Amino acid sequence: MQQLLANYGKRGDLLKASLTLFAEKGYDAVSVRDIAKAAGVSEAALYKHFKGKDDMALYIFKEIVTDYTGRLKRVDSSMEGAIAKLCRIAEITYDLYQEYPSEIRFALLSQYSFWDLVEEEIKPHFIIRKILEDGMATGEIPRQDVYFWVTVYTGLMLQPLNQYPYFYDVLPEFAELKTKISNLVRKMFT
Repeated sequence: MQQLLANYGKRGDLLKASLTLFAEKGYDAVSVRDIAKAAGVSEAALYKHFKGKDDMALYIFKEIVTDYTGRLKRVDSSMEGAIAKLCRIAEITYDLYQEYPSEIRFALLSQYSFWDLVEEEIKPHFIIRKILEDGMATGEIPRQDVYFWVTVYTGLMLQPLNQYPYFYDVLPEFAELKTKISNLVRKMFT
């Protein structure tokens, strides 16, 4: 994920500015003018690098999802059991949120806007589905419709991150929350 915001001249400045604004204000509340101003360039300069705000946001979203899916593939290739892999994915997700809060927040908030525009091979739920299917095949995970498990698992893992900025004062400290989510994942499948 570090390459996403690497300074590629003005293009990198534009990506960094747009991501910060999208995460702070929400995608719909940000204009091309806002991005150009935050990046210290003219709107004309922005259009030399990107077709517009949608193009920038989709580029950022794809980069984040591609990076995340690569991490999930590495977890899936490990020799751990399915439940351990699912716990590890939750831990990685929380670690990424802590290290890259703007990026992960943007991805979580905009996933429904860009999901259909992303290539199937970079969608992380296919990795999660495979792990769940493997776990059901070995008897480690109780049999259930796999997409039911995908939605329950991702909801358990991601909803606290979606809600954290609003309820951080009543939720456990972040490290404790990460541990609790991992424990709940383990309990959910046993």
